[in-house]
Amino acid sequence: MARNDHLLSVGNEALSPMTTAMASLATQIDQLTEVADARSSARLATLKTRMENFTASVTLVGQVKAGKSSIVNILAGRPALLPSDVNPWTSVVTTLNINTRTEGDKKAKFTFFEQEEWDNLMVGGGRLGELANRAGADDEMDDIRRQISEMKAKSEARLGQHFDLILGQSHQYEYFDEELIQRYVCLGDEDDPDINPKTGRFADVTKSAELFMDIPQYPISLKLCDTPGVNDTFMVREQITLRSLRGSEVCVVVLAASQALTTMDMALMRIIAQFENRQIILFVNRIDELSDPVNQVPEIRDRIKDTLKQNNIDTNTSVVFGSALWAEAALTGNPDILTEESRRALNTFYLAAGFGDQAPSLDKIWALSGLPDLLLAMNERIAEGAGTRLLDRVRHRARNIASQIRATAVAKTLSKGQGVVREMDGVAPEEAVAKVTEEYEKKVAELTASLRDKVLQRLKSAETNFVKRATDSLIAHLEKKGEQGTWQYDPAGLRTLQKAAYFSFARSMRKEAGALYSEAANDVEALYQKLLGNHLGEFSIEAPIVPRVPPPLGIGRTIALDLLSTWWRRWWQRRKGFEAYAADYTRLIASEANSITKDLEENQIAAVLENVRAGLTDFLREQSETLMSISASAEQDPNQAALMAGMTPKKSRDDILGDILKDLSNEAA
Repeated sequence: MARNDHLLSVGNEALSPMTTAMASLATQIDQLTEVADARSSARLATLKTRMENFTASVTLVGQVKAGKSSIVNILAGRPALLPSDVNPWTSVVTTLNINTRTEGDKKAKFTFFEQEEWDNLMVGGGRLGELANRAGADDEMDDIRRQISEMKAKSEARLGQHFDLILGQSHQYEYFDEELIQRYVCLGDEDDPDINPKTGRFADVTKSAELFMDIPQYPISLKLCDTPGVNDTFMVREQITLRSLRGSEVCVVVLAASQALTTMDMALMRIIAQFENRQIILFVNRIDELSDPVNQVPEIRDRIKDTLKQNNIDTNTSVVFGSALWAEAALTGNPDILTEESRRALNTFYLAAGFGDQAPSLDKIWALSGLPDLLLAMNERIAEGAGTRLLDRVRHRARNIASQIRATAVAKTLSKGQGVVREMDGVAPEEAVAKVTEEYEKKVAELTASLRDKVLQRLKSAETNFVKRATDSLIAHLEKKGEQGTWQYDPAGLRTLQKAAYFSFARSMRKEAGALYSEAANDVEALYQKLLGNHLGEFSIEAPIVPRVPPPLGIGRTIALDLLSTWWRRWWQRRKGFEAYAADYTRLIASEANSITKDLEENQIAAVLENVRAGLTDFLREQSETLMSISASAEQDPNQAALMAGMTPKKSRDDILGDILKDLSNEAA
């Protein structure tokens, strides 16, 4: 760890309310466990474990050589940990698992591509090959195949007979250091005599790297995911980056101050445009390289705001300016690493911040580096996002479990089942419970099928409308200018329509699933009332919480229509006549539009609908188990009786449950 790793604690104040609430909730769960039966105790233990295992995921994306790895290294308190200048050939996502539980002494794990994934790259050229093939760009495909052949030959030369054996496998270690990491994630320059020959030995076939470490300055568990730049040769990185971003709570976009949001970042802009505003933080790195940082930073900020607006991204998105180099100097306590240029920029900022009459200090350098602002912004989003959602879900489950404990206790105190109804609406309790379960399993299946059909129909309509408008525009261009020049139709309109369809689906899901969940909870509560009658007293069963709908990241994936290259010039040159232009373009644009819809359906919509079904199924299963247990209760459990006999008259089970439920409800409010 770095010498001044205490600096990493700056920003923790944003997490304090969340960690305090979790500690309080854990205490309430312990109190519930003391009066719970075995089944409820197991459920409460699961809830407590869920809180203990809470891990916030933060993914860093951005330009190649913008300083993503340098920022991750600083956040890990290990400035030289990850290679900070990854060779463009690599496509390795590196995740730092901080304060997470591990199996045994595992400190590093490197996972290789599956055989199918490798074959897809080698034979089809990955996503870029897929796009080139769809667009009929034969020359590009030949070039892609040539580059891939060279890449494969180099990989086989490095790995020899082990090449085919390691695909689909993983390597694990009880340690990690810089040399080990570079062996898996960084190729280096083969012509550089100073490069270690082991560097990058496995990099071509390494899909992901995971490192495990403890950092006591962080009060929670974190996953910091460092992704390579998205503008790589075969677009492998874009696919891996999209996979890494799914489920990530915070997306930190790292940009170089000298080239913030250039046209090279359009693929990046398409991806982050799908996130919610509060999930994105823009970190503009390397301000120490600016000639006049005090005046240039506001200008860069204004340009960024304009670019965000042009890409339909909320201009209130957080933008933090800083320098990983300044942060490293403060963290290591070694200002000698600063270049003369960097020192001048730091002095300028020092004076502008009003520190001119104060002695230089590492704390002030740390403050000017932007890292405290970045940590604070990250922690705020973690607390208000994943942290709040977890607390809400655990409190909700705890309240329902408390109600189940109350109902179970009431049933067990009724001697030989007196007061427990043995027949409900003319059928046995078991049959009544099964009927409700079957009814809602059928309803949720019908609901998810209906939601799926509606959103796919709307997405298909978006495709059709976009293809028609694009084709009409092409024909108008041909009628006006003939076959001279080239023509490009911006697919932003398609993405706007698809995004609207997705969010319409999200609204419908929340409304309709919420209504179904409430209906199911009311019917389940009615079963308790029928079984135990007025013995229950004040009692309620709450509906499950409707699943969250994640941002539609698939809409941001690159399609052939996004690529402004020589493809289009040759595409035009190969076609003769209006009909050929229109027919071929319609086929191309339709297949490209459908590729986004397919990605949304398979990777986003299907997961949401499965969560809707699973949420209700789990709720019904848990409640059914309790109801069946109550129905089977014929006499008071001796152990339960002993427990109740040992309680003081002032604090009965109902008193304890009432107090805990009141606390849980008050905290939720």
